[in-house]
Amino acid sequence: MQISYQYGGKWHIKSLAKAEVTVGRPNNQAGVDIDLTPDTTVSRVHAKLWREEDGSCWVEDMGSRYGTKVNGTTITGKHCLNEGDEVGIGETTLRMDPS
Repeated sequence: MQISYQYGGKWHIKSLAKAEVTVGRPNNQAGVDIDLTPDTTVSRVHAKLWREEDGSCWVEDMGSRYGTKVNGTTITGKHCLNEGDEVGIGETTLRMDPS
């Protein structure tokens, strides 16, 4: 799985071997797979992204303070992502590529 994310006008790409990842800002109590520091509007464990066996991609907000958005709309519960969807976590934009 590959995650692209943009913060401060710069895109980053991270390839991950795991089918499920957590996104946030790590501290002594919580580790994350994708560290969005220095975006201070991101909670410690903000959201979870994963790929199902059928290839579908999902996002779920983990009770973050500022919420998680898909294409500008705040989501509740888990949300299935379509190709090209943009996930807003704090001031950071993410895109998920299952390949």
